[in-house]
Amino acid sequence: MTDASATAPTVAPLVELRQVVQRFGEPTRSPVLAGLNLRVERGEFVSLVGASGCGKSTLLRLLAGLTSPSAGEVLIDTRPAASATTERAFIFQDAALLPWRTVRANVELLLQLRGTPADLRRERSAQTLELARIAHLADRHPRQLSGGEKMRVSLARALTLEPALLLLDEPFGALDELTREVLGEELLALHERQQWTAFFVTHSVAEAVFLSTRILILAGGGIAHDLPVNQPFPRNAETRESPEFLQRVAEVSRLLRTALAPTSAA
Repeated sequence: MTDASATAPTVAPLVELRQVVQRFGEPTRSPVLAGLNLRVERGEFVSLVGASGCGKSTLLRLLAGLTSPSAGEVLIDTRPAASATTERAFIFQDAALLPWRTVRANVELLLQLRGTPADLRRERSAQTLELARIAHLADRHPRQLSGGEKMRVSLARALTLEPALLLLDEPFGALDELTREVLGEELLALHERQQWTAFFVTHSVAEAVFLSTRILILAGGGIAHDLPVNQPFPRNAETRESPEFLQRVAEVSRLLRTALAPTSAA
């Protein structure tokens, strides 16, 4: 009798890092990332936390194919990140909107740069403006928007690419706490609907616990802790007040402090 599990095809992870080393400057300097191994499946929402300079943004740039590793492999859907055809989108802390373009024109920008026909650009931008809840702002200019509205435009622009992998480098870092919470809830609603894989850099443990299926604490050039977040979806304002959520925030905070302790003492 054949074991079905032995013959079933293995599904490759969307993201895989194999012994990745990343160093900058002199070869004698300690690498930012040293021997990093990681597998991330499709649909996961992974938050990266750690001290400034621990490699969070560097990891995003490697995944985007903007930087090549000093050693090791960064694979996106089994292909090297620099040549992978899997669609990726990058969202930065600065919304980086062009001030002379309307919201609609900013959202269409990436498609326009790719040579997408105008009718398809307009259709795709209309869809993402609705998804990001800013269709009513389509004809305004960035100077007429709040910080949260600008970030929604940046998100809508990224989603026009229909990415399989969304890379977010502290996108809510400059916003007030209430706006961050609202945008976090909206981001999760979009993730539930579209099921892209996310890598989200944040310095807020509570934000990481709220958003994530998984949290990576980076320290000492590697992954100090790889933590699942098992709270059910959907998550909302009440989630943040639950004993389970508060306990998980406390646990992750404790592990983060422990991971950073050697650095602090140095």
